[in-house]
Amino acid sequence: MKILEEKRLNIFLDKLGKQAQLFDVRESILPPKRYFFPSREITFTFDKKSKSLSSQKAPKDFILFGISLKDLEAITYLDEIMQKPARDDFYFNKRDKSILIGLTGKEFNVAPGGDIILRKLKNDEYEVVVVTKKGEKFLKRLDFPFTCLPAGKEEKDRVEYKISKSKTMVELHGLLSDPELLHDAVKWSWQGYPEIWDKLAGECLNCGICTYVCPLCHCFSVEDEMDLSGDECRRCRKWDACTLPEFAKVAGGIGRPGHSFHKGVKERYYNWFYHKFVRGYLEFGKSQCVTCGRCKKYCPARIDIEEVLLEIMNRFKKIKN
Repeated sequence: MKILEEKRLNIFLDKLGKQAQLFDVRESILPPKRYFFPSREITFTFDKKSKSLSSQKAPKDFILFGISLKDLEAITYLDEIMQKPARDDFYFNKRDKSILIGLTGKEFNVAPGGDIILRKLKNDEYEVVVVTKKGEKFLKRLDFPFTCLPAGKEEKDRVEYKISKSKTMVELHGLLSDPELLHDAVKWSWQGYPEIWDKLAGECLNCGICTYVCPLCHCFSVEDEMDLSGDECRRCRKWDACTLPEFAKVAGGIGRPGHSFHKGVKERYYNWFYHKFVRGYLEFGKSQCVTCGRCKKYCPARIDIEEVLLEIMNRFKKIKN
């Protein structure tokens, strides 16, 4: 068992920074998805004078340090999402260059993702859990002098891992264990319990923050930009949110107004839930949520999706019974 003493953590970080660009995400509000799926990204540039296209430069290796277990789980799920319906090369070009190092004080049974996880033990120490071959190779190359417990003592001191649960969204964590039931309940609620969506439509501010801070939301729009000289055009993709008014708007033809598939807040906010708990289950067999709690924490209207889903589920069970 490899051990890292907490007093040597800064030395460890200095060593990491010499291997590749290092991002410490311990205090980050936005989830780590932004390193693989930036909020604004130029996909290609067209030069009018030379009539040539240029694509993104190959990214350099980088390390994300201090990722929570829930964000590691989200990245693993996002890797799956970004494979369908076709592999998103803009995402994977950066993802493949990354080393993910998790940091937790919680117990866990199966590692939720990442390459290496530092799990805090008693006596201000971290157990270094190597998750992937990539992580194993990286540690060998890093050549950091970890403390190693002597043979025989290793098994005695190893902690019995248990599945951890969110402190803030424990009940939602339980709901996610039956994604089919959650799918049925949320789908039913649109017509079976419309009052809750009327109520939420009056509370939601259409700001899109719940989407931006979600580690799994991945919708984007594509825009073309021209520089002031008119010599260069850039195609960009930018984060978008299905709760924003322009998200589902389409052209209506010359001389005709545009059309939106989701005109009101009620339709848009329900669509956010639909994507996560109905469509997510149909496409991947699970809900698109890891109960990180950011949507609840940073919503300026104080909407708590855990409470919303519990209310829907309770009403659904009463109707069905």
